[in-house]
Amino acid sequence: MPPCAAVAVSIEPTDPSPAAQNRAERRKRDTRERIKRAARMLFARKGFEAATTREIARAADVGVGTVFLHGGSKQDLLVTIFREEAGQAVDAAFAAMKPAPLLDQLLAVFGALIAHHERNPGLARVFVKELPFVDNKRHGRAAFMAGLLRRIAALIDRARERGELRRDVPSFRLAQNLFAIYFGCLQEWLGTGSLAADQRDVALRSALELQLSGLRPSGDH
Repeated sequence: MPPCAAVAVSIEPTDPSPAAQNRAERRKRDTRERIKRAARMLFARKGFEAATTREIARAADVGVGTVFLHGGSKQDLLVTIFREEAGQAVDAAFAAMKPAPLLDQLLAVFGALIAHHERNPGLARVFVKELPFVDNKRHGRAAFMAGLLRRIAALIDRARERGELRRDVPSFRLAQNLFAIYFGCLQEWLGTGSLAADQRDVALRSALELQLSGLRPSGDH
């Protein structure tokens, strides 16, 4: 064949149809959901450290490589599950928020998170134990926490405008303190078992109230 002779090449279309793209996206979503469900079940049953990626893959009926492709590392999966589930609880609490004193609004937000954790204390223990040590930059926990703290800070801003708090109270710093109080009560309830649910709720209310009482305008104590 002459060097410059044309060669006929059969070229297949590279762009799938919208229907094919939709099917591919659905398959990806289904795979991700199976992986998350499997990870959630194993984390709650065995704990984060004991659950292996191979076991997650087996429970999700996929290969280990597919777990990393669609779900990432175990830490990625843990953060994803927390962000999605806790995020839904927080979103619902803020969507239902009514005008009320700051303490009641805070209890609505933290109460929604507690109610979520009550549905699966085993998984909640994993979150409380592992999430504080997850690499913020790699796994995205910081973005979720920053968003939650900003929303709490906005409640604080409005309470300050209503005259419930001193004008010099730093909103974001106070939001961090209030979340730390909630997290401490959550740890005590889940970790040591020394607090029953009703005692936990009383302890949380009184600790939040104590924090806020020292920040009221002069003459309101």
